[in-house]
Order: sequence, then C-alpha cells, then structure tokens
Amino acid sequence: MSRSIRVFIVDDNRLLREGLVSMLAEQEDMTVIGAAASGRKALEQIKDLHPDVALIDIGMPGKDGIEVTQTLRKDLPEIKVIILGMVDLTDEIMACIEAGAAGYVLKEASFDYLVETMRSVHRGESFVSPQMAASLFSRIAELATERLPRIPPSAIKLTARELEIINLIADGLSNKEIAKRLSIEAQTVKNHIHNILDRLNLHTRLEAVEYARDRKLLKEKQD
Repeated sequence: MSRSIRVFIVDDNRLLREGLVSMLAEQEDMTVIGAAASGRKALEQIKDLHPDVALIDIGMPGKDGIEVTQTLRKDLPEIKVIILGMVDLTDEIMACIEAGAAGYVLKEASFDYLVETMRSVHRGESFVSPQMAASLFSRIAELATERLPRIPPSAIKLTARELEIINLIADGLSNKEIAKRLSIEAQTVKNHIHNILDRLNLHTRLEAVEYARDRKLLKEKQD
C-alpha cells in the first residue's frame, strides 16, 4: 500500500483551517502534517516538513497565496500547490498558474471536489474545473494574438483596384455606384472593402479614405 498524501494547510480563517484539518484527517489516503495562519509561518514550517500537497489561501495578509506559491516553486518545486480562491476570475487563475500552482479550487466548491483535486495534483496532474479551463484557453488565445508581430500600416501595400475603390468612396459613391462605374458586381465591391478594412485594421469606409488621404494615395481633384 502506498503511503498517504502528506498535506499542509495555509489559511488565515481559523474556522476553515481547522475544519479542513478535521475533515481531511478522515481520508484514508491523506495525512495532515501541519497548518498555518499566515504565509510567513507556512514557509517556515513547510521547509521543515516537506508536504506532498499544500492547500494555500490566496487572500492572506502579509505574504498572500501567490507569493507563497512563487517561493515554494523556487525553493521546493516538488511540492504541489493548490490555491483556494474566492472568485472565478481568469486573470487571478492565470496569476496562480504562472506562480506555479498545480490547481485552483473555489472555496464554495464541495469537499469531495477538493479531495479529488488533491489526488489528481498528487498524481502529477494540473487541475482546474472545465469552466475555468475554458476561460483560461480563451485568455491564452487573446494573449497569443496580442503578442503577434503587428505589421505597420506603412508596410501594407494596397492593390490598384483597392486604391481605385477607395478613391471612388472618397468621391462619395455608394457600393452600387462603384460597382456600376467599374462594371463589377456590388458583392465584389463589398469584398474588396472588407479586405481593405481587415488588412488595415480599420472599421469604416471613411477610415479607409482618411488612411489613403494621410498617405497621399488619393487622386488630386481636377478643376
């Protein structure tokens, strides 16, 4: 039989802390080896006791849960940390993961859910709820998009047809009038305008005209 999971609890709420100690003591595969009411005291004890899993409250005074987690990742990376949070905020969860937490559990979650998370984390799995995971993937996608190299507008070359359409927009012509002038379909004009706005990261036809005017791409009016 494998040895039990050695657990350390860190929470400044005495009722919650002692409640967790009592309830986890009833789990056959877990042993609570210590508890602390502050991040500073927790670090002193954890470095001596070397638990397998540390349950850490995110919102403690002094050293908060993220700071404690960062220190543990640096000094004792083998200890698995589960952050106990109050709110389901993507930025907060991201901060916990970046600090080195292997799991994030809301305090409103059930005790059974917490226990299963602890077992998963002890097996080497990172764990957040499916709802949190969806938010995280969405946020990661946003960050990836933000970090993509942006092409400066000056480096974007418009085609002769696109410039022709922008000039006609500047003359006040509608899409149908532009289509008639160029002997093409109105939908083709719409497609060209959509491509222009998308490539230049603009939103309206007038913005496209201003873009062309600022770069002296509009034809001079004949008197």
